[in-house]
Amino acid sequence: MRAQLPDLGATASPLALPPKVHGVIRARLAQLSPPARELAGLAPAIGRSFTADLLTAASEQDEETVVRGLDELWQRRIVRVQGVNGYDFSHDRLREVAYGEVPPARRGLLHRWVAQALEQLHPGAPAAVCVQLAHHYEQSGAVQQAIHYLQQAAAAARQLYAYREAIAYLERAIGLLHFFARRCGHPRTRVRTPDGAV
Repeated sequence: MRAQLPDLGATASPLALPPKVHGVIRARLAQLSPPARELAGLAPAIGRSFTADLLTAASEQDEETVVRGLDELWQRRIVRVQGVNGYDFSHDRLREVAYGEVPPARRGLLHRWVAQALEQLHPGAPAAVCVQLAHHYEQSGAVQQAIHYLQQAAAAARQLYAYREAIAYLERAIGLLHFFARRCGHPRTRVRTPDGAV
């Protein structure tokens, strides 16, 4: 069984929902105040669950506005509390529709903000965060940063003798490198691993 990067922010298309259900969820989201609606768009980019600290760090809003927005999302049963500082969406379909309402260009920006917030909250990028950073940088279009964090995740997995995960991370990094090289007009690219192998 191969390890895969978690699909932290991507969701199924809201179009797969019956139109009535999709419409009801959109109407619920449309009733939110503008700050709460902005948070409802940012939170799904983080993933199914998130912390208030990460949401605040990734948001353009100040902490008090984020707390009020989270309270509104909780009162309207869009999110539920998980532990002391954690939240998750009360239903996957709410998250899917909220994420689907964000224009694609803005999604990339939100993923970049999340990655930068993770770096701010976790200086030195511990191994557990490297995969998340790689995912968010990839989703933002920052391929070089994604490759960097995939390499770090692979090195951490190797230290834990999790070779399948390490291979999966390096294969993903190589795939991104080839994509990046083609995009830049370099069809043939050689890859050197951290231990010097080509």
